[in-house]
Amino acid sequence: MKKNLFFILSVFIIFVQCSKDDDVSEEVEIRKLTDQVSVDQDMLETFLKTHSYNYEDFSNSNRDIDVVFDSIINNSSKISLFDQASIKTIDVMDSDSIITSHNLYYIIAREGINQSPSIVDSVFVAYEGLLTDNYVFDNRVFPVWIDLANTLQGFRESVSELKSGNFSENSNGTISYTSFGIGLFFMPSGIAYFNNAQADIPEYSPLIFKVKLMTHVDTDHDSDGILSFFEDIDGNGNPFGDNTDGDQLWNMYDSDDDGDGVLTINELDKNNDSIIDDTDNDGIPDYLDPDN
Repeated sequence: MKKNLFFILSVFIIFVQCSKDDDVSEEVEIRKLTDQVSVDQDMLETFLKTHSYNYEDFSNSNRDIDVVFDSIINNSSKISLFDQASIKTIDVMDSDSIITSHNLYYIIAREGINQSPSIVDSVFVAYEGLLTDNYVFDNRVFPVWIDLANTLQGFRESVSELKSGNFSENSNGTISYTSFGIGLFFMPSGIAYFNNAQADIPEYSPLIFKVKLMTHVDTDHDSDGILSFFEDIDGNGNPFGDNTDGDQLWNMYDSDDDGDGVLTINELDKNNDSIIDDTDNDGIPDYLDPDN
């Protein structure tokens, strides 16, 4: 069912237009993804092997709990982050069409109880962002709406591993959230900012995020009746770059996907039988077929 898009209007976009430090005058060394990925992996694994977190606090609790990192260099009684982490492999293609695999390390402190967002949905999250030296470059104590399609690749791939929680309205009109997903994510620079330094983030910085996913909204960016995640024409699980008519708009942002002058929303189901139309039965739905 198509969700109410009213909430999308309140989306707060981050990670795409952070201003660069005006005082930086040194020329940035251009590195290859294939070289930098191993450097980043070493930095992340060093952090993971020398730190733990307050995992005991999350046992059988639906409360709002903050993740707290602890050094375990002189404390062998705690389980390291490294020994708790899972790995999600993300392929990144560089300007020379060379694909480099990046390891996104993650720990689900609490999974959440409802649904996971797709990588292009809008999410209501609280988060903290850190560098591997524990410097906090961003902290959102109060949740904000974020359009995952406009965030770092590593961030959207991270949040999509969580599930949302429950919410209820209080007598004073505020909303309380419980049982929401909480995760720890450790991403190499190749799926973060790479060589683009930000105000508080040097170039080639691996990033760490603590994220709480309160809720999310399935998103239809072009309001054409097809959720953005399902505009993944090549079926690779990623709607970025899918462009049926070869214009300057990916399908998820294109209200006329086949470029035939008829809006997609008007070609989906002309006879209202709840089945996507394929008039000539050629296996190509009308909204993707310029001949129909």
